[in-house]
Amino acid sequence: MNGELHQQLLITALGNAYLIRGTDATHPELTQHESIHVQFKYQEQSWTWIKWLEYLRETGYQRLMLVSSPAPSSSWQSSGFAGGGTPIGIRTIGTALDTLWRPSWQVHRLPAKVTWDVSYTAEPYEASKQSQHAFKPLSEYIDHLQHALQQISDFAEQIDQRFWQVNFFDPAIVMLTDATNAPKLTFELPEVYSEEAYLLLNAVYKAWVFGGMGSWNDDPANSAHSHQLEQQYRDLSGQLYTALLQCAQAAVNSVVL
Repeated sequence: MNGELHQQLLITALGNAYLIRGTDATHPELTQHESIHVQFKYQEQSWTWIKWLEYLRETGYQRLMLVSSPAPSSSWQSSGFAGGGTPIGIRTIGTALDTLWRPSWQVHRLPAKVTWDVSYTAEPYEASKQSQHAFKPLSEYIDHLQHALQQISDFAEQIDQRFWQVNFFDPAIVMLTDATNAPKLTFELPEVYSEEAYLLLNAVYKAWVFGGMGSWNDDPANSAHSHQLEQQYRDLSGQLYTALLQCAQAAVNSVVL
């Protein structure tokens, strides 16, 4: 999973549970992680994670919504790197002015470790600059993702890349309908979310194959070239990336309405 997207999924899900039910949103990745420091900024003010949530509630915000900006169909090719992929932000919705919180990741390389400073800075939300999110039943997103996964699973076998079919695409298809043997998410989806949201987000994490060396972006590209199926590889990869992003948004945004 892309680390920037993962963090924003975590923020959106935990933040919504806090704003809806007052659920404890403390999480080590946002409050005490040794290599990632997260803060939120607006004008001259800044907050840590929990203080930011308290500020949102006091100001009249009631929901968080993960949004994305229009991006080229080739976004999947850079999605494994910092700042790559489709631009993502978190929209705050409530009685106050709608705002969009965009992240900026700054790396610090020390002799013994690498640390990241992540700052979410607020700006007025402009709908015209964001992709429009469709609030459809999650069952429709599940069907859509299942179709995209089945297509790329069949293609993986066609180009002799069954490793990806057996270990990622086919297991993700099973997860969309049966969570019995599915591994837990890297974070616990709060109880304000439905079982369908859990199934969908779990499958997204399992099927996320985009990155750098050793990912679906690497050797499978060479296999597709050797089979003279490069365009189909690019098309299906782009379709899967778009489906995964849409379904991740749908899952964490399912409590907005």
